[in-house]
Order: sequence, then structure tokens, then C-alpha cells
Amino acid sequence: MGRLTADDEQPQVAGHVTRIFVTAGDRVHSGKPLLQIDPLRQQAAVNSQQAAGEASAATLALSRQQFERVSRLYAAGAASGQDMDQARAALRQAEANAASSGAQLRAESVQLRYFRVTAPTSGVVGDIPVRVGDYVTPQTLLTTLDENHELEAYVDVPLERAAKLKLGMPVEIIDSASKE
Repeated sequence: MGRLTADDEQPQVAGHVTRIFVTAGDRVHSGKPLLQIDPLRQQAAVNSQQAAGEASAATLALSRQQFERVSRLYAAGAASGQDMDQARAALRQAEANAASSGAQLRAESVQLRYFRVTAPTSGVVGDIPVRVGDYVTPQTLLTTLDENHELEAYVDVPLERAAKLKLGMPVEIIDSASKE
């Protein structure tokens, strides 16, 4: 039996549920969307990081131009070694900042996919204890996903009768209404 819980597969984020795509009892396939968590705050973080990346790229372009200018001046004897060292250091710092900005943008963008909760396996959707508008965290149980090709039952057997059990013995299961 497969269980989809917040700490098993998804979500790996916190936020308000904005949409529920399934109902209890629906049969779903792996990858089918189950719930949507509001991604607006994360999208804003991605947009902010994208702007920071563009600023880093502009700074890098300027640092390259300055390095090329200082290199030509240094080769002509019109700039000092210290000017050359400063231009080289500024270029390396701008390259590192641009690389860091790019990595942060990729990380923030990856987070966006966790705001849509999808079925990790095929199965039948169980109870959905959350509703649209509820705030969920990675510890929130969203639903269960059962693979109904097998039934799992836990049966308590009194110790004095346990010795009589054998593999393959039939088991009679009775519900709360005393029906088989």
C-alpha cells in the first residue's frame, strides 16, 4: 500500500491550498496533479532572483570592459600593476557573483515545481483532509494513495490461539455492522 504524505513525497513547501484536482476514490496515475499550493510568493522570489541575475550580468559585462581597458593601458605602460590587479580582482568577483546568482535562480526555480503536488505512483486517492484555503506545511497529511491490488489487514490474535495459526489459513473479516 502506498501512502502519499507531506514528508514522504510532496509537498516539500508550505503555503495555502489553492486548488484540489481530485476527490476521494479517484483512480490516478503516477504524475497526475492532486493539489496546488499557492506559488505566488515563490514566483516573486524567482522573479527577484532573475532581476538580481540580470544586474550581476551587467556588472560582469562592465568588469570585462574595464579589465580589457586596463590590460591595454598596462601593455602600453599607462597603467600600474596595481591597476591591473584591481581590474583582474573585480572581474573575478563579478564572475563569481554572476555564477552565484545563476545558481540561486536555478534553486529558486526548482522549488516552484513543489507547489503542485502530484501522485508519486498510480492508485486510488484516499480521504483528503485539507480544503482550498487551508495552510499546509511539509508535515501536513494531504491524502493517501492506495494501491488496491493488495489488501493489507492487521489482525490481533490472542496469545493462546497463536500456536494454531498456519500460513495460508483463511481469515474471516467482519465489519463494525457484523457483516462478513
